[in-house]
Amino acid sequence: MTASSTPPLHVLRGILRQLKKTSPSSSSSNTSSSSLRHQILSQYRTSQNTPPPKADTLRIMAYEYLTLQTNLIERARLHELDAGADVKLSPRELSRRAAARAGLQLPELDQ
Repeated sequence: MTASSTPPLHVLRGILRQLKKTSPSSSSSNTSSSSLRHQILSQYRTSQNTPPPKADTLRIMAYEYLTLQTNLIERARLHELDAGADVKLSPRELSRRAAARAGLQLPELDQ
């Protein structure tokens, strides 16, 4: 989907979903997460009555923010997977995973 074809409500729901996923469950962060949620919802409500050219610009900015947030979360997840893999995994497992990424399968070696 592109920014121009994505409905604003879908973008809003995506942003709120990302906010819910990334906020830790401690009580102090719930307060800040809740206030951020209210801020996002109030901005969405106020932007519903904007003229079409400005509404298109706001929708594109919101979609790009959602895309950026999603990509940053994925990047952090991949970085965590890669960081310290050589320490956590055996050389055999590292080789198996590298082969799997290339679409290959290592033969089973009996020891």
